[in-house]
Amino acid sequence: MKRKLFTIFFTVLMITFIQGCGASDKATEETQNEQTETEEKEKAADEIGKAESAEDTKPELTGTEKLKADIAGMQITYNFGEMQEVLKGEEISAWLVDLPDGSVSVNETPAKEYVASLAKKYDTFGQTRTFTTHSGDEITVSGGDYGFWMDRVSTRQELIDQILTGQDAEMSPVYYGTATVYGTDDIGDTYVEISLRDQHLWVYKEGSVINESDFVSGCLFKGNETPVGTYGITYKERDATLVGQGYESSVKYWMPFNGNIGMHDASWRSSFGGHLYYMNGSHGCINLPTSKAAEIYDQVEKGEPVVVYGGLSKEEAISTMTAEEKTQAMQKGYISMTVDDLAKQLEQQGLDPATARMQAELQMQMKNMTPEQQAAFQAAQQAAAQQAAALQAAQQGATQ
Repeated sequence: MKRKLFTIFFTVLMITFIQGCGASDKATEETQNEQTETEEKEKAADEIGKAESAEDTKPELTGTEKLKADIAGMQITYNFGEMQEVLKGEEISAWLVDLPDGSVSVNETPAKEYVASLAKKYDTFGQTRTFTTHSGDEITVSGGDYGFWMDRVSTRQELIDQILTGQDAEMSPVYYGTATVYGTDDIGDTYVEISLRDQHLWVYKEGSVINESDFVSGCLFKGNETPVGTYGITYKERDATLVGQGYESSVKYWMPFNGNIGMHDASWRSSFGGHLYYMNGSHGCINLPTSKAAEIYDQVEKGEPVVVYGGLSKEEAISTMTAEEKTQAMQKGYISMTVDDLAKQLEQQGLDPATARMQAELQMQMKNMTPEQQAAFQAAQQAAAQQAAALQAAQQGATQ
């Protein structure tokens, strides 16, 4: 019995010893891990300290070297609406020139070439545009001074000045003239459309017509045609006096878009549209009814595009004239016609060949008369016609 108790006691003692040793080993291992971690942290801190110490002892860049470093890391962004052109420091650094006094400057040649590349890509001044008219026809319109036109010299200087600051920047070019929007279609959806052929204009706002009107443009037969092209409204002015060679006109609503040519009211006119501009046109302006000029004045803004198209040549205009218009033009000396040409036109109006020929000869005679002689001749013709009619009536009465 005693032997059995001893055996049990000895077994429990061994188990306790073994467990104690395991716990001791585990504690020892944890202690070692903690020491290792502490050593690693101390080592890392030591490395950081050494790096900071090295940084502190490194000489700081100053003057020209610092500027060069800043330029190498800078970025200049040019905004063109939704489009951007980014000029990075590594490219700019190649433009730098060291000066004898130890300073640095920018070589103007690459800067000039860079600005020229921007102008070539984004300028629209003077370009031929594709335009969809009110009637839906797609036409090309050339001429005019509308569009983006970069001032290359000023833009280059601003770029150089910014480079020498060494600071990032967002920039826009300097312009002589601008358009409403960037891109190939720089007209946008708000503009004035002027058709010289139709003698009619339309005012568009955000793609919709908000006004329209007949007008009278520059006199075609006097050589005062309104120039075609794309322009921008220069400014607006109330109660202006327009002065030119041989005329002085007071207007209430003045909207120039091409030098001294623009849209304005013409209170001295009672009718607009049609072929009036062939012989009775303006000095080049777009003459509008006063009420329409007032409305349009309030609807358009400075810089708004004005698209002028459809100008006719003198020959094209003559082909669209009635016989009466051609006779008037001939009498005023605007066009030259033979008796045969005039006789054919009169026949087209319904006269028999013999009467047409006689009338053509009479009108050709009147062409060479003074206004007083023409009036006397016409009065004589009317008197002769009345006498002829009276004689015919008398003969018919005698027959009855």
